[in-house]
Amino acid sequence: MEEISVRGIKGGVLIGLPEKPWYLQRDMLISRIQTQERFFKGGRIALDVGGADWSQDQLFKLLRDLSDEGVCLWAVLTTSEITLASAQSFELQTSISAQNAAGKPENTQLPEDEASVEWCIKPLEKGEKVAFKANGVVIGDVPEEAEVVAFGSLLIWGTVLGSVKAGCGGDQLSQLCVLRYAGSGLSLCGQVVDVPKKMINTIPLEIHYDAGAVQLQEAVARKFKLL
Repeated sequence: MEEISVRGIKGGVLIGLPEKPWYLQRDMLISRIQTQERFFKGGRIALDVGGADWSQDQLFKLLRDLSDEGVCLWAVLTTSEITLASAQSFELQTSISAQNAAGKPENTQLPEDEASVEWCIKPLEKGEKVAFKANGVVIGDVPEEAEVVAFGSLLIWGTVLGSVKAGCGGDQLSQLCVLRYAGSGLSLCGQVVDVPKKMINTIPLEIHYDAGAVQLQEAVARKFKLL
């Protein structure tokens, strides 16, 4: 039976998946992460999927699944042109340094570009999917069936009707700020945010961690910050 290989590299962990169809690779990966939750939680992984073909939609769903596990995917290594294009569409790295040193994800420092902010300065289309590899800002609405995922903090300057997840890299300093929420789901660091009815579609929201729990409050102008 072909096994998953796991080894420490600079910046996280490299996981090598056997040559199987994408859906089998996905199931094996999620199962391994859930089995070793304490090791992977809050960590950063690079995936070597070999020649398996991963479409953009399939890779986005994997990013979403990994965010639910508190794991950040930052690189995809592949010999498939389809997977390569999918990874590049989400600005994931497609190569890693050969001089990477071993180390656990919790003992590594994030590269400088992880502190950067990415921008989406247009309203999203229904069903559109956007993934930010660091902190993200969306200037516009997130319509029904649209999804936004950010590995760091996220600010939505518009109305959210779709699904939004921030802090997917597991950093509990991540924040989620939304101008208006009337949607189907907010999540911070893998925890679903319960929004009271009185705060739905009425006021700007700020969501952050405090004392190990998700805190929700009305946002004020001076608190709309990503870093």
